[in-house]
Amino acid sequence: MHKDELIQLHQLLVYMRKLLKKRYGDSIDEYFTSYDRLKIYPHHIHRTKSEHTYAIFLLASAIAKVLSEYGNVPRSVSSRLRSSGEKIERELVRQRRGNNKIK
Repeated sequence: MHKDELIQLHQLLVYMRKLLKKRYGDSIDEYFTSYDRLKIYPHHIHRTKSEHTYAIFLLASAIAKVLSEYGNVPRSVSSRLRSSGEKIERELVRQRRGNNKIK
């Protein structure tokens, strides 16, 4: 997927979060703390493709968790997204270490 497509997907997931918040209220904010701490948003076009991918997995995992708690989405979906996000996070850390060694 190209970076611009990832940013569009990221934006779509942000809209989904807003819709869920409108439906379920502020009680769902606790599910999004990892995403919020990351501070990578769709309008941050200077961020790398990998960073946006990681943000997307965090956001999608949180959305799936909300839907599994309040809707009828299986918890396995949230678990799978979380584990994929963790793999991407390890890759980002590895890339950053490599970049720091080059400088």
